[in-house]
Amino acid sequence: MAVCPSCGAEYPEGVERCRDCDTLLRSEAQPASTEPLHLKRLATFSTVSEAEMIRELLEQNGIESMVSGEVDPIGVTSGAVPIELLVDEKDYARAHALLAAQPASGDS
Repeated sequence: MAVCPSCGAEYPEGVERCRDCDTLLRSEAQPASTEPLHLKRLATFSTVSEAEMIRELLEQNGIESMVSGEVDPIGVTSGAVPIELLVDEKDYARAHALLAAQPASGDS
């Protein structure tokens, strides 16, 4: 059985991507890693929506990431803390290559 790490949908063996969110599936027998993450800043953004677009791209390519920074309830940055996209060090090179392939995305 294959499972989507993003939404939890289950698929028979042989299916590689989730039909709902287009994320790479993992084998149900393969537990999520228990190793600690070593986060590294991939890029900074002026808006959360820009960071979320790149986060979704990374997720679709099997790279976990997180957005960090301060925003108000409608998504406007406070300016106190930059909006950053963080990835695990082991995924940094691949994530950086995906980011570089995107037109006019965040700064490294």
